[in-house]
Amino acid sequence: MRIRIFLSWCHQDKALKEALLRDLLPALGVFADLDVEWWEDSHLTCGEELTAGIVDRLDEADFGLLLLSTRYFGRRFIQKHELPRFAGPCADKGSLPVALSPLPAFGPERNLGGVERQLVFTRDAKSFAELSGAQRTSFANDLAAAIRRRVLSLNGYRAL
Repeated sequence: MRIRIFLSWCHQDKALKEALLRDLLPALGVFADLDVEWWEDSHLTCGEELTAGIVDRLDEADFGLLLLSTRYFGRRFIQKHELPRFAGPCADKGSLPVALSPLPAFGPERNLGGVERQLVFTRDAKSFAELSGAQRTSFANDLAAAIRRRVLSLNGYRAL
């Protein structure tokens, strides 16, 4: 199955994003039943209009891989253009939220754009940033498996 994933992330998290993708992209590539195409704003080319280029790619995406951090939620552009497509009452795309770094406690006093109502991927309740070495590789492998289950709708009942 061919799937298009829009990578939604905060540029202040670049080092963490690159560390995660270093293991995640190859892990996604080993699934014979999944053909993943992914896009992030770093793929824009010289002279492209920023907002229009990003919105066009949002329209083409099947899912959004949301790399969540406190910095992510603090970005106005993400709050206005990206997050509403993947979370909240007007969402029209599938959401794959991931705890990239430790997140603030979810509560009514915080504007998290609807993500607070979704299951956020962690490994043993830890964000990617809280892990090191082989644990980060395991995080990426487990995330790839979770993405596969979600995009192929393999999250139903299981036999006992």
